[in-house]
Amino acid sequence: MENFQELCAVLNRFALPRAIVDFEHRSFVAWNPKFLEHTGITETEMKASKTGDLLTFGETWFPLSSESDAQKIEYLTCALKRPFGGSPAPGFIVRSHDRIGYVMLDVFGSSSSQFEQGQVVGREEERNRIVKVFHEEVSPSIIAALFLIQTAKSELEEAGSPQAEIVSKASDILTESTRKIAGVLSEPDDREARS
Repeated sequence: MENFQELCAVLNRFALPRAIVDFEHRSFVAWNPKFLEHTGITETEMKASKTGDLLTFGETWFPLSSESDAQKIEYLTCALKRPFGGSPAPGFIVRSHDRIGYVMLDVFGSSSSQFEQGQVVGREEERNRIVKVFHEEVSPSIIAALFLIQTAKSELEEAGSPQAEIVSKASDILTESTRKIAGVLSEPDDREARS
């Protein structure tokens, strides 16, 4: 823990948004005030945040050294998620030993990796668009359909109709599918878990 406190002190010297993540626990262990400023969250919220809550990760880790696995250093593009509707901020994560990573938000827009960062930022923007469409246009229709199915099921049960069981199964399937869709849309993008 002392080492992380020292790292925190070093991070505070930078005027650029920087943070340190622990991939094993998928958590942030240190950050500077500029990083908090860019995330728009408080110190307390930062302590409770998981990496996937705030960052969208690129698909591929790229080597920065030709060392053995024990000495391996690699980087990945990422994007900082912003509150709903805000543009994601591109960045990089450099990690060593597959455990500790150093997050550097790219406030200058360096051209060397704009394509990869554009993919990550674009993926997060598309995810935000899909979530918005689902919540504004799709979910009300699904809820209305579930309500109608429940009403029909109740009426069929009261009438003693054997069709009530079929309608009940359809209701269960639609309810479970809706839960799965909502779960997928609300889950953070945890690509680092697959690396």
